[in-house]
Amino acid sequence: MPEHFRRILAGLATLGLVIVVVVGLIAGEPSESDRVASLGNRIRCPVCQGEPISESSSETARAMIEIVAERVEAGESDGQIIDYFRDRYGDWVVLDPPFRGATLILWLLPVAALAGGIVLILGRVRGVHAAGNGLEDSAR
Repeated sequence: MPEHFRRILAGLATLGLVIVVVVGLIAGEPSESDRVASLGNRIRCPVCQGEPISESSSETARAMIEIVAERVEAGESDGQIIDYFRDRYGDWVVLDPPFRGATLILWLLPVAALAGGIVLILGRVRGVHAAGNGLEDSAR
């Protein structure tokens, strides 16, 4: 068999394996422990600053993880479990706050800062460019 056919077959086999893995990851249902871990990474520990309950060693965080596990086992959706904690602690308890109301500023502030930085950089570049052109004109 010629070398280029072997390479084509090897490439097709690799592509096939990648497709099988990706489809398996997308279609596969997460296990209960995967869901508990995922939710634990999304919920903030009320005792620790900015730390998810999955990483906190506080008693409160451990109790919250147990509640998450119980609710996952009971068949509740991720949204229902997040809402349970949001009802008790407010939007603050979610590490990824919703895009509404008072949390809207948390989402828009980084975008505004980025836009402001771009405007400043463009202003500096134009200023340097204009100053450079002014020097050339005055030398004539």
